[in-house]
Amino acid sequence: MGWRGFVKLFTGARVMAGSQQRDPRFEGLRTAGLLLAIPTLLIVSPLVGFFLGGWVDGRFKTSPWFTIIGLILGFVAAGRETYLIYRRYQAEEEKNERR
Repeated sequence: MGWRGFVKLFTGARVMAGSQQRDPRFEGLRTAGLLLAIPTLLIVSPLVGFFLGGWVDGRFKTSPWFTIIGLILGFVAAGRETYLIYRRYQAEEEKNERR
């Protein structure tokens, strides 16, 4: 399971895609969970990239190149997923306003 699968699991995106009725009492919790995934991604993704890059650097003795590349890729991945989560949040808000 990649980052995208983790985010979908964490934010309940699989439930969103279905035609099931959601309980309005838990809508605030769902929104909080969706938005709390953003800081988690912004912290965890760069750290994973940093440590994986450090491991590759130690393995191939190329320090600090893969550490820097891993860190940059971590930030890019976090930014992309943050953008997708925010778009999903906006789509839900627009859908709720139409009701």
